[in-house]
Amino acid sequence: MRVLLTGAFGNVGESTLLSLFESNHKIRCFDIETKVNQKKRKQLSKIGMFETIWGDVRDSDIVQKAVEDMECIIHLAAILPPVSDRNPEFTRSVNLVGTRSLVDAAIKRDEPPKFIYSSSIATYGHCSGRGPPKKATDPQIITDVYTETKIKAEEYIRASNIPWTILRFGVVPPLSMNWFKSALDPFVYDIPLEQRLEFVHSRDIGLAVANAVDAPTEGRILLLGGGESCRMTYRAFMTGYLDALGIGMLPESAFRVPTCEEDYFHTDWMDTSESQAILNFQTRTFTDYIDELSDTIGRLRYVMRLLRPLIRRYMLSKSPYYRSAP
Repeated sequence: MRVLLTGAFGNVGESTLLSLFESNHKIRCFDIETKVNQKKRKQLSKIGMFETIWGDVRDSDIVQKAVEDMECIIHLAAILPPVSDRNPEFTRSVNLVGTRSLVDAAIKRDEPPKFIYSSSIATYGHCSGRGPPKKATDPQIITDVYTETKIKAEEYIRASNIPWTILRFGVVPPLSMNWFKSALDPFVYDIPLEQRLEFVHSRDIGLAVANAVDAPTEGRILLLGGGESCRMTYRAFMTGYLDALGIGMLPESAFRVPTCEEDYFHTDWMDTSESQAILNFQTRTFTDYIDELSDTIGRLRYVMRLLRPLIRRYMLSKSPYYRSAP
């Protein structure tokens, strides 16, 4: 099958591309041309074959060219938090206008391609951790510009006449130091330590997305999480991650203590029974991720340990709660 992959050189894009290499699909990658993406493209081209079109999903002309002759479109390109919070109009432009551009190009085809869209657990709104794991049929709630664009994009896709599939992702941290950069952003401390979340390995997400190309997923909304073994609290996630870096868990006073429903974050556990039955993708655990992260960091962990007091002090300076703690 001829497959178009947008956001091909990002975290999930790379994992999806690696899984697509295992098939006989002809792959066309679509992404913004940056130095980072050029470097990633060069690395991945040594592993498998694919065509690349550089461009912006908001550019209808280049999108029309990218969609030409494709039998399946995997749309991963998006602006994510916390960048989305700082650039709301840019986020709406990329996440919503860009998605509509792709859908409109697909509609013009005599035989519209299958459209696989990446959405998020975040669309269920603030989750206090009460009740069963989230299901695809649970109501969606707009809480910020990111969830606004994802929910509206889903509505636009479902209203079209193309064969669509919507995949709502759980928590998918990259297997690199990139997530540590996010740990320096104040939004990290806005998540209560008892917040429920469901981790899913980037490679497993990529496997699920790639498997959705041939699987009977048309007209389905599927939740992609790591399964029961990957259900945890934010406390457990941060403890495992920071320990793997050699930094160690930060004081509880650095994190928000919820006093109302809106103080909770938009993550939760997920009912993935249907998606696992169809896509067969849950192969890695959170422990596997931590072990791989430690291997990826390698000797840098020893440097992190040596600088641990300075790093911890700097990280705590980014927390609005720790500064105000008595």
